[in-house]
Amino acid sequence: MTKTLLPFQKIAVVGLGLIGGSLVKRLRHLKPDCKLIGVDFRSVISAARDYLDESYAPEDLAHALRGADLVFLATPINVILDLLPDVAHSVKPGAIVTDVGSTKNFIAAQAQKYFTGERYFIGGHPMAGREKGGWENSHAHLFENAAYVLTPLPNFPAHLLESLKNFLQTAGARVITLEPASHDRIVADISHLPQLLAVTLMNFIARENAPSELCLQLAGGGFRDMTRLAASPFGIWQDILASNHANIRQSLREFIDVLQGLAHDFDNKNLEANLRQANQLRELMVLPQ
Repeated sequence: MTKTLLPFQKIAVVGLGLIGGSLVKRLRHLKPDCKLIGVDFRSVISAARDYLDESYAPEDLAHALRGADLVFLATPINVILDLLPDVAHSVKPGAIVTDVGSTKNFIAAQAQKYFTGERYFIGGHPMAGREKGGWENSHAHLFENAAYVLTPLPNFPAHLLESLKNFLQTAGARVITLEPASHDRIVADISHLPQLLAVTLMNFIARENAPSELCLQLAGGGFRDMTRLAASPFGIWQDILASNHANIRQSLREFIDVLQGLAHDFDNKNLEANLRQANQLRELMVLPQ
């Protein structure tokens, strides 16, 4: 017998920064009748109060999660890892707990230790970040046409996966399921490496004997677009880089090899194939509408 999709009548969001705040704003618009719970520090809760039915401080987490059908953990990765035991103990049987962390392997391994029986965890990663975090930068339309990766554990029921996929698709996301290891390898190339490249490009113009102040005055849209990620604070990236270190290190090594090949092609006036391939691949990207 096919099980019906769950309606998720009580939803808790732990952490109301960029992703958690955007979830709250989107859910309030999509599901005005659902009970929406927020967990964060007092200053953030004060700003988000109009969107929430109930709000709690972090020390009241167990009470906040009582009776929730769906829980989003939208905190930094190290906090997600710390929260997993208490969250697994606090949620009701049948509840779905998911996270929005940018890496999945460590989180999945920890979740398998604590989520047993009828308490279910599924890793998640909305590919919809911005260079600035915080509730003040959150937006109800952040997830529209954005890829949203789910990394279900082996014991995650198929009907619950379909319920969550349907729910996220209603919010405008394009849901993709991956194994945690595959996710981390891919995002090393398309997210974590670009962050480091943006930082390096900014620092490149500040190298010795470079006219960095004049460079910044002359920089146009192309340079600004390529270095936008350099505005992200280290606090956002510290856990991400540490938890995906091996994959990012591999991406860096392979990128250095590609740069050396590009330098060789440049010296031999043989760049046309590079530009043509890049043009063709860029056309295949799914871009936000």
